[in-house]
Amino acid sequence: MYRFDGFVLDVARRELRRGDEVRAMQPQVFDFLVYLVAHRERVVAKQELLDQLWQGARVTDASLQRAVSHARQALAGASGELIETHARRGYRFVGKVEGDAAPAADRRAWPAPRFVETRDGLHLAWRTLGDERADATVVLVPGWAFPMSAYATHDTPAVFVEQLARAHRVLLFDRRGVGLSDRVKARASLADRAADLLAVLGAAGVPDGSAILVGYSEGAPVAMAFAAEHPTAVRGLVLVGAFARMVGHDAGWSDAEVAALRTYARTAWGSGATVRAMFPGRDDEALRRWAAESELTGASPGAALDLVEMNVEVDARDALARVAAPAIVLHHRDDRVIRVENGRELAHGLRDVRYVEASGSDHVFMFEDADQLVAAIHELAARGFPGAAP
Repeated sequence: MYRFDGFVLDVARRELRRGDEVRAMQPQVFDFLVYLVAHRERVVAKQELLDQLWQGARVTDASLQRAVSHARQALAGASGELIETHARRGYRFVGKVEGDAAPAADRRAWPAPRFVETRDGLHLAWRTLGDERADATVVLVPGWAFPMSAYATHDTPAVFVEQLARAHRVLLFDRRGVGLSDRVKARASLADRAADLLAVLGAAGVPDGSAILVGYSEGAPVAMAFAAEHPTAVRGLVLVGAFARMVGHDAGWSDAEVAALRTYARTAWGSGATVRAMFPGRDDEALRRWAAESELTGASPGAALDLVEMNVEVDARDALARVAAPAIVLHHRDDRVIRVENGRELAHGLRDVRYVEASGSDHVFMFEDADQLVAAIHELAARGFPGAAP
């Protein structure tokens, strides 16, 4: 829920309320307002709104202008104009959301995001923390629609990042289709996403042999594909709640599970269920709010559906066999997102690997056993660059 200027924007109930009054809104207008509020840190381009909210349907600027007009009508009674028009560019929500006086990273004094252009013309957002002269750069390769801003908006992940930054340089980025990075027009292959990682490392000036790639969930196949293609760049891999392929085997997702995820993205996106599923042992109001915000700032429903389809197509088994860098695989035995057999498969297929199968259910070792993840990163950093495969 977002609260601003006497209004409550309740994403889970799909309601805009002012006091006890529910303001009537058409579904497209509601989605438009939610998208602007979720991306309030920037001007949202007209074309992005058309792409994300109308998802390929043939519409004109007039449809978008009607949505803007109806949203402003629904916000009648505000103390001022909440939706700014930026001529020839787009729109921005400028209302003050409670508890959000400034962007989260600014509240923690983290560096502002920067952008790099990929080989196919997309812009990816990234930022670094820690000592630029550090011997190792820890690159957090996220999974699903998790945006880098989410690390800063909950104390637990923020403290984790800042702990790493005291010993190493830390590189965060938003994958294509996620967070502040450009939305995609076509599905990206695993090779495309590995090339994105190369662009981010190049923009950040990460020296050869200093990158420790921490691949979470479907971020792990990207990390492995990159390590296979660029062995001199990688000092080591930490693969967390990871897999080589998402579907097509006994331990993979079933057709019914994939279908349920698609339905959730279409009908309930923004309630935070996909983020909360990563930490089934925790359930408090602060976590629920953070999970919902992470989904909304991570992707729109259409972008989430694109990510589902890209993940279904992932198959990193060939890359797995070619990774020369040392790896540490961490998997919780009761992981409900990616079954533990996937971690065992990675440990069996990698050349130089230490496998840690812990008792617990935290998919990404964030709220549970985070010390084991930090220790794995430090271990690889201390080993130094092993060199390319012979």
